[in-house]
Amino acid sequence: MSPEIDNRIPAALLILRFSLAIFLLQWSIEKLILPEAAQRIASNFYGVTLAVPASYALGVAELILSLALLLGFYRTISYGLSLLVHTVTVIVSWRQLFDPYGLAKVGSHLWISTWPTWGGFAALFLMRAWDAWTIDGLRQSRSTQPLDQAMRL
Repeated sequence: MSPEIDNRIPAALLILRFSLAIFLLQWSIEKLILPEAAQRIASNFYGVTLAVPASYALGVAELILSLALLLGFYRTISYGLSLLVHTVTVIVSWRQLFDPYGLAKVGSHLWISTWPTWGGFAALFLMRAWDAWTIDGLRQSRSTQPLDQAMRL
């Protein structure tokens, strides 16, 4: 690959990763500052009762995951868990996804954004080895340098 293409791939993956992390981050923040909204979502979509402390715990866990995704930390784990979290969201919102125009009074066309978001998470996971501008990428590049060159850093 040419150097020009080599730089475009990590740049594109950085943009994708940053966008997806911000998307996931806003849901974690909502769980922390509006736990009652998380309770409504848990009840309506997942059919479970969520206590306020559980909302905070999920918010903190999702916040950690969002930051790991944002920084590219433990890419296989953080990208895979992010994909899994969003996949569960897609599965539990199937009614809204199949009623994009609200004909059955269930969904709206805004739910369609779930599909490209899922595609972004899947693509990022599949291309994680090329996502070089990350904490993992930095650690990997330092570990492959000769010892004398690494000592100069």
